[in-house]
Amino acid sequence: MAIQDLQATSPKVTLLDCTLRDGGYYNDWDYTPTLVNRYLQAMGAARIPIVEIGFRTTETGRYMGPTAYSTDRYLESLDLPSNVAFGVMVNAKELVAGGRSDKVVDQLFRASDRSPVRMVRIAANFSEVEALTPGVARLHDLGYRVGVNLMQIASRTEDEIRRFAELARSWKIEVTYFADSFGGMHPPQIAQIVQTLSDGFGGPIGCHTHDNMSMALANTLAAIEAGATYVDATVLGMGRGPGNARTEYVAYELNRRGLAELDAVKLLPLVTGDFADLQREYGWGSNIYYFLSAANNIHPTYIQEMTKDGRYAVQEIVGALDELSTKGGASFSKERLESASAAIGLDEPSGTYDASGWCDGRDVMIVGPGPIGRLRRPDIESYIRSHRPIVIALNPVPPVDPTLVDAYALAHPVRAVIDADEIAALDRPIFMPASVQSKLDPPPPAEHTRDYGLAVAPSTLQVEPTACVIPRIASFPYALAIAVAGGAHRVLLTGFDGFDHGDPRQTEMEEVFRLVSTVADAPPVIALTKSTYSVQQSSIYAV
Repeated sequence: MAIQDLQATSPKVTLLDCTLRDGGYYNDWDYTPTLVNRYLQAMGAARIPIVEIGFRTTETGRYMGPTAYSTDRYLESLDLPSNVAFGVMVNAKELVAGGRSDKVVDQLFRASDRSPVRMVRIAANFSEVEALTPGVARLHDLGYRVGVNLMQIASRTEDEIRRFAELARSWKIEVTYFADSFGGMHPPQIAQIVQTLSDGFGGPIGCHTHDNMSMALANTLAAIEAGATYVDATVLGMGRGPGNARTEYVAYELNRRGLAELDAVKLLPLVTGDFADLQREYGWGSNIYYFLSAANNIHPTYIQEMTKDGRYAVQEIVGALDELSTKGGASFSKERLESASAAIGLDEPSGTYDASGWCDGRDVMIVGPGPIGRLRRPDIESYIRSHRPIVIALNPVPPVDPTLVDAYALAHPVRAVIDADEIAALDRPIFMPASVQSKLDPPPPAEHTRDYGLAVAPSTLQVEPTACVIPRIASFPYALAIAVAGGAHRVLLTGFDGFDHGDPRQTEMEEVFRLVSTVADAPPVIALTKSTYSVQQSSIYAV
């Protein structure tokens, strides 16, 4: 549809700004009073019709700032512009947990005529929507405008989307929303979902997009062209994971197309000042990690948590994404990630297994996951059979015949937690710190585990009989330290292709090779398949 046709035929569009709510995933909803005041005044000056100022929740298990709760008392303390309607969001998981969503509504809300809140949106997974019926009815009784957001809609069938829309129609809610939760959708998919929801609901449709693939604005505009009349956005895109469609862009486009009377220029001081400062501090925005998470249907919070932690190097994040793409990462478990992260960065290295002499005088081959190694797998296996090195794999599903593997070195807690089932089935020695072993469910086989300890310190590689200090959490430097501690004659590498010059992963690995060369009595490290790393080169085909 041409722009001129859109201008002529589309209904007016309502822009809902949810910056303080969605952006709070980065700062625990703890904005300064000064920023909140400037934000509110800018929303009023830009004539943004609805501001979803935060969540409303009963959660008390950790510190969260005021817009995590958005209580009436807090809202009444603010200088709220009179030309803006204010809303809050509730997670359906919380409403339905006790079996009576209407009872939870009564805990969270009083009658709308006694509250600054005018609109309540409920964010729900498909499995939760039917249980919302009493809660939606109670919100209507209390006088609120109600919207329901169906999350992770990309994973739902057309029939499921239609059933949701028909249920929403029975509720008589103001707007039915959908969220491209993983940011992996494209405009044709967006348009189809708008049409399906419209057919079943018969009322206003809203769209909430994420910017994992830098498609948030394009998808928002596609939703409008398909008939959506509510759209979400946030200032400078601040929001969970990579963020959202940017309010300043959407406001400009709606105004330019004659779909709303908004003044995007009034938002510029926020964009270039307060929120530019926040973006420098928290670093939201699309990147290759979020792109990969969207392409593989992985919850973006895995990326957000690992990148803000500071202890996950590039290879660990990419490795975790590889595992999640095959085992499923659509649902984020903070407890699972936190339990894995707890094993990282011990202050002092400690272990109960003495690796001294375990491979004394023998060649040790560490098999890596690179494409060249996979391509040359038959020849690598032939080399192993004829030369009989001790083979260490860095993954419970090795890139060579498992019967040729002598031991596994598994150090990264996130990957170990993801691979717990495969690790439990191994029948070879497993080098793994006890702190990582303790996080696995099911546990690794006790008869095969070797507690060789580790600690992490930047730009450091120290090797002791029972533990090591390595520069980053990864299985390769851990395996390298084990080979050094065991007295290896040589360390042979296959499947360590390397990366392009300037790739951070190349830099990280080069540091490991540099550090091992400084360790006393360290064996030579030799690549037997093609590699860009600065190590001695040879060949699996050499005599």
